[in-house]
Amino acid sequence: MQNPTTPTTTSGAEPPEGQTRTRRFLLPREIVTSPDFQFRQTGIDRAHVRHLTQILRNAGALDPVLVWAEVAADGRPTGRLVLLDGYSRLSAYATAKGHREAVPAVVLTGSRAEAMLAAVQANTRDSLPLTKNERTDAAWRLVRLPGKRLAVSTVARAAGVAARTVDNMRKRWREMEAASKEPTGTWRSDRLDEQPEMEETPEMTTAERTAAITHLAEAINKALGKMPWQDQNLVAEALQRAIGTYKLRSIAEYLFADEFAEETADIYAGTVQAPEEDAEGRDF
Repeated sequence: MQNPTTPTTTSGAEPPEGQTRTRRFLLPREIVTSPDFQFRQTGIDRAHVRHLTQILRNAGALDPVLVWAEVAADGRPTGRLVLLDGYSRLSAYATAKGHREAVPAVVLTGSRAEAMLAAVQANTRDSLPLTKNERTDAAWRLVRLPGKRLAVSTVARAAGVAARTVDNMRKRWREMEAASKEPTGTWRSDRLDEQPEMEETPEMTTAERTAAITHLAEAINKALGKMPWQDQNLVAEALQRAIGTYKLRSIAEYLFADEFAEETADIYAGTVQAPEEDAEGRDF
């Protein structure tokens, strides 16, 4: 077994200059989460967690989660280990092995900018990549990091967006700073001072809504009626390709929101701690 303090990277490559990565085993309670490093707009994907749980039960281990040994603005360690990538893997470990078993982790040491960059890159390259809007918002967050600006090419590669988009973001951020304008954090909202007016659509009556649902259901049934429904994964992937991951997640959450809420509460109970206001003196 690898020494728990051996410098490593999840890809096996040398870590970028200014940071190191160390492989360790951590208890879930030692890891905290922060909204600063969360990029998904639709929350955790329950189907993906169930898939990872099955893999874990069969194979015994998953790829290490990525955490950051947090440092304050003055460079002093805060003592917290902040999760950068691996929310679904932590949930799978909690489901398959309980809350008291240590999980494999790679601990990144470096600046906040380096941690943010690593988090964005990990979330755009893993098996459940961010949607286009999530990647764009992640790039917008990287552009607005305080201190020395990250290169356009660095942000573009990490977030998986065009270099021209990042260049436009940098120009827009300079404009907003000069005007003392606070960003919303969403590129679609922040890219323009005034958003184009949307034409209001008259609200459907109950009868009109029922008729529209019936018409659409008949069209879907006609399109999918001959598909092999015994292979549910095939149908699910076909729907995902047809309407996109974001819309498919939104539909599932609309239909099964209560069930997802119950599952999430059970899985996260005592598993991953929210950030604490005062972590000074915390002993890991």
